[in-house]
Amino acid sequence: MHFTVSWDIESDEDNFKRISSLITDIIKKHALIVTEPVSKYIVVKAESDAQWNIILKALNGICEMYKGKIHFIMSPPMTGGQYNGRIRDWTKVNEAAK
Repeated sequence: MHFTVSWDIESDEDNFKRISSLITDIIKKHALIVTEPVSKYIVVKAESDAQWNIILKALNGICEMYKGKIHFIMSPPMTGGQYNGRIRDWTKVNEAAK
């Protein structure tokens, strides 16, 4: 299964880097494949709905730590399908969508 996560951070540069790292580290910790084909838009391959729920809960926790500074959206978990658009390299995106 795979899903997408995208976010915006309203913060100074130091906090922006810290918060971005927290977000990507949480996702990478619970995913099989993570790729960022465009800025702040991640395609994630995970083993189960449980991992999707863990990531959602963790991202909401980060939002609580930095109230009002982070906005994110997570797609529902999907099986199959195909991403479309124009990016330089589709390799990891296609791996995640398998």
